Amino acid sequence: MDRIFTAEIPEMNLLGNGIVKIDGCVVFVLGAVDGDTVTAEITEEKKNFKIARIISVDKPSPHRIVPDCTVFGKCGGCCLRHISYEHEAEIKRLGVEAALRRGGLGEIPVTQILTGKPERYRNKAVFRFSGGEFGFSEEKTDKIVTIGDCLICPDIFSAIAVFCADYFRENSPSYLYLRRSSLGEISCVIGTRQGFAGDLCAFARILTEKFPEIAGVLTKSGEHPEDGKPCRLIWGKDTVCEEFLGMKLRVSPDSFFQVNHGAAQSLCRKAAELAAPSGNEYGIDLYCGTGIIGLSIASLYPSVCVTGVEINPAAVENARANAEKNKLSNIGFFCGDSADFAKKTYGSADFITIDPPRAGCSEQMIKELVRIAPERLVYVSCDPSSLARDLKKLTEKKYKIKEVCAADLFPRTKHVETAVLLLRA
Repeated sequence: MDRIFTAEIPEMNLLGNGIVKIDGCVVFVLGAVDGDTVTAEITEEKKNFKIARIISVDKPSPHRIVPDCTVFGKCGGCCLRHISYEHEAEIKRLGVEAALRRGGLGEIPVTQILTGKPERYRNKAVFRFSGGEFGFSEEKTDKIVTIGDCLICPDIFSAIAVFCADYFRENSPSYLYLRRSSLGEISCVIGTRQGFAGDLCAFARILTEKFPEIAGVLTKSGEHPEDGKPCRLIWGKDTVCEEFLGMKLRVSPDSFFQVNHGAAQSLCRKAAELAAPSGNEYGIDLYCGTGIIGLSIASLYPSVCVTGVEINPAAVENARANAEKNKLSNIGFFCGDSADFAKKTYGSADFITIDPPRAGCSEQMIKELVRIAPERLVYVSCDPSSLARDLKKLTEKKYKIKEVCAADLFPRTKHVETAVLLLRA
């Protein structure tokens, strides 16, 4: 195979790279779009594939657009900003189908992909600081990519980050973690590294005068906001008020909550629809986080009883408070490991919803799901590969796949959510 070649790109993947076969070998062309004709050069040779860089785009794809971000290709976040959003949605739908196929499940159609607005959708962001500059961590490294205005975040996030970078120029914190509710309230968490000597009380007073949308200023020691350590309140409230599918929720910075409010509502509504509870049924919501799926089901189907299970105490506290706030007496929450809870569950649940971490389900969890054997199992996943692996195991036991729906909760990035309905065979 010549190192330099010219070819038309027939397909692309979720990483934003084109895929073509040259002399029978799969070549990933970085940044190429399906429909492009490119001249490219092989730069790396792996055992089963090769990687190439574009020398020139000789004929651009009709799906290709000019990226509108100055750090596109550097920060590693928006890897699909060089194609139209309509095409991105189709690429993600096809990507889920391809993952299921690679997982040995055959041709399983993804019937739809739920979408929302592709810009300014993120309600959460973590900015890193270094010497008066701020930005995002480059993917797979600790290097900071300096940014101006991130187009998938609310513009107020960048304004707050600029203010913090200037205020702490001589003694910067490790990170700034912001969460904004759909009602406009903002939680601001300052991560402090060893030796940080800033006066956070004075900072909180000045910051909230500048940005009255900030409902609470908190702090946390360490370099990573999701290290399990609790936040400490400096000023204001330790939660923000959120509105979701008609419910009023309180969400703390320590608790997991989907970053895309509009698309998350569509996904939870779809999960409730797939669970299709009717009559006096009982369901379990495993890995429930702040309980958003279970709360949605309990709210939409008042005759159903649900138990949510989550290992994070702060998330469970939020979930219980939100159930009480919305007068949902048909849902309760258990704080503990989901696999351990399932192991102690006797009798048959009518349905189970499960939204595990990116790595998917443990062998123990798969075993317990098959043992409990609910009539309907709704699996919500943020990783198509681990989803395919777990679906393969479940279909080899007691289940058959009834419906697969994708949801684009992270437009312009490589990530895609999937909701699958499995029926007991």
